Amino acid sequence: MTIGNAIYCDSVNGTSTGPGFSPESAYSTLITAMGGCTASNDDVVFVAAGHTESVTAAAGMTFSKAGIRWEGRGVGRNRPTITFSTSTAAQIIISGANQTFRNFIFDFTGIDAIVAAISVTAADVAFEDCEFICNNATAGVVLGILTAATATRFRVERCRFLGVATNSGTTTTAQIQHEVGVDYVIRDCYFTGKMTQAILNATTLLGGLIDNNRFVVYTGTKAIAVAAASTPFISNNRINVPSGTAPIVAAAGFMAGN
Repeated sequence: MTIGNAIYCDSVNGTSTGPGFSPESAYSTLITAMGGCTASNDDVVFVAAGHTESVTAAAGMTFSKAGIRWEGRGVGRNRPTITFSTSTAAQIIISGANQTFRNFIFDFTGIDAIVAAISVTAADVAFEDCEFICNNATAGVVLGILTAATATRFRVERCRFLGVATNSGTTTTAQIQHEVGVDYVIRDCYFTGKMTQAILNATTLLGGLIDNNRFVVYTGTKAIAVAAASTPFISNNRINVPSGTAPIVAAAGFMAGN
């Protein structure tokens, strides 16, 4: 149920003109569908199973309109899929506040060494039930999701960040690098692949919750690394690393049940 508009998007059957108020008049791309939405109106964009799009350049997609909920349809690899390729600068920017992305696949492996695939600069952005493919046999993303200081209350729940044990390409620095934005939540997620760490915070950040996640780290020695003065609550995580004695690096953090 929504009190805003329901907009439909379908790369197979949609058009650039929409107007998107039914599956039969769907928009063909996410950005044209955003154009059919009203900001901060509780609009929902339903994205068809089998929908595909590519990001091939810097600011290849910019989600600038606030208050939209993006709902992917389908199951497994039939969910809406956004691939990143062609340029290592290929990037999605989320600059509109209060947006939620649910049930999407983001594939970062179309080219090796993408610098930062998704840049979140707005407040109250969330990813739910999504899958992020971070490396394969020949390619790895440097940073999967990178947040700015303005990304307050950033939230990632029930998502999977996937990769293989070995590849001939780049080792992922972090699948999520969250910087400065307060009151973040990373919960009930699964992280695996060739990486230095799964979650990285390099600048002092007070608060935040990293809870009930599962980590299988194939290359690095740690799963979570936060700045020395950061104070997240890190609880109930299960971690497997190939070597090393500090799978969590959080000098000032609060930890329980890991």
